[in-house]
Amino acid sequence: MVMVLSVIVATTSTKDALSIMTRRSVVGCLLLFLAGYLLPADANIELPNITAIGKQQILNLEVDNFFAFWDTFKSENGIQITDKPFTILAPSNAAKLHATGTQRENFIKQIILDHVVLGSIVNITNNTKEISFETLRGKTVHVRRKEDKLLANDVLILQSNVGVPNGVIIVLDKYLFSDELSIKKNTSQGKLNVSSHTVVTVKEQPPVQSNTTFIQNVLQVLSYLKSGVRVFQHFLSRSNVSKLLEDGENYTVFVPTDHAFHRWHPIDWGFYPFSVPEFTESVIINHFVKGNYLQDDVKDNQIVTTLGGRQIVFRKIPFLMVNGVQVVKGDTPVANGNIMFTGEVLFVNESVVSRLHQQHRDKETPPLLAFPWFGAQFLSHAFLALERDRRFSHITRFLNLADLAPHVSGTGYTFFVPVDTAFEAIGLDKMPDNYLSNGNGLQVLLNHFVKGRLYDRDLKDGTELLSLGNSTIKIARKKERVDVNDAVIVESEVFVYNLGTMFYIDKVLFSKRDFLPTSTIANDIIPTQRRKVPSIVEKVPDELLEEMGLEPDLLTENDATTSTTVWSTPNVTSSSNATIK
Repeated sequence: MVMVLSVIVATTSTKDALSIMTRRSVVGCLLLFLAGYLLPADANIELPNITAIGKQQILNLEVDNFFAFWDTFKSENGIQITDKPFTILAPSNAAKLHATGTQRENFIKQIILDHVVLGSIVNITNNTKEISFETLRGKTVHVRRKEDKLLANDVLILQSNVGVPNGVIIVLDKYLFSDELSIKKNTSQGKLNVSSHTVVTVKEQPPVQSNTTFIQNVLQVLSYLKSGVRVFQHFLSRSNVSKLLEDGENYTVFVPTDHAFHRWHPIDWGFYPFSVPEFTESVIINHFVKGNYLQDDVKDNQIVTTLGGRQIVFRKIPFLMVNGVQVVKGDTPVANGNIMFTGEVLFVNESVVSRLHQQHRDKETPPLLAFPWFGAQFLSHAFLALERDRRFSHITRFLNLADLAPHVSGTGYTFFVPVDTAFEAIGLDKMPDNYLSNGNGLQVLLNHFVKGRLYDRDLKDGTELLSLGNSTIKIARKKERVDVNDAVIVESEVFVYNLGTMFYIDKVLFSKRDFLPTSTIANDIIPTQRRKVPSIVEKVPDELLEEMGLEPDLLTENDATTSTTVWSTPNVTSSSNATIK
């Protein structure tokens, strides 16, 4: 597929436009179609319905200049009017754009979208703490109090929360993000069809020195294109790559489109490599190279090194490629560097993802099971996995008839699972399947579950855990041996997808002497019927059990892991991250 990048620069004439577009020294406005990867030309924009706001009220607030822009913009193609609640940050008539009348027409879309919040009414009255929210263009506004003044970013709020039908108006003394509206006169005399263009302001080289970093410049550009590069923007905003950048240096970043990331996302369930934070961080870092590389300047077979130490090879025949991945034609220069767009994520392939999957089975998302307990997905998947292992015939038959689902509902648990020999050692192997289904027996089973998904690293010496049976589990660790009360862990970190973790132990926990079976009870076997798995129920995939005991997803990725809570008893020292709750 041939992908096209159009760079539009508003000029006085077609001749001037062509001249400026061919000059490498110009940072141009962007019109991105990227073969459907970025903002589609027919993308609809929603605006709130303000017809109920009286004209006299607008005049009294002295914001009629701003609403004059509104009347112009709403007549554009692709604008949809909605009755959703809204907040309008309206600059007063005294606010200056520092631009000619022609320039204002070019930036009407940007002005309106920068000053509207759709879907919510932001209440800043009596605000004492800083609050933040996003405008329709994805720009963040921070409202804070400084001395006796209320500011939106660094703009003074003249009137707050003026009530209007279905929303509020906040009156400002200046335009928000006005620095982005300032451009050179010789590139601003033409007009753009703002209904189908994403506009990034332009400045001629040499660039004016700015306090913003290269990362901030990139994120700012990507915010204009958020429907096509949101995944990379999301990961970049959370990365530490800015710590690797040197002051005064230029950089080039290769930005994969959302489709490039979607390729690696499971359709219903499975492993998503970018749910592993350290892997994602490495991938993001390896999309940055030091130096300002422009597409016309790079040479065939030229090699550059990423910030992560990986090599990128440019090929120019038959078209520009980096490491075999096609680059969208056209540069997107920003202050201190350049952006190129790619259709694939660099340094990610099937073998890399397969190895990562084996190391991080705890990140794999599961299929939804209707059997045995629909409301207890961890318990259901754990049961089916154990049922296929001959070492766990006793625990599975006891679980089968015990009413555990209300106690172990949902996800996010750790299960200490006794092997068969543990039950045989105390005579429970001779007991009927319903022996642990209620009363003290049910408590025995509950005492093997802990709320929160624990890893081996969480089982530190001296840690105490509170079981679902409300008993205290004590962890003792000496070198490679880990004791759980009197039991020893014989197999560690058996992940049940991203739902929880199992640890196999050699003894039954909290098996009281007065509860142990007697010979009389042992002979009084009550016949029970095991729950049968319907043929329509999907079995646990084989890969879950291929390598037992080995370490095995905004795409904004939600894990079953929850917040950390420590359970402790008086006079006992507990680990700070013992139980994840």
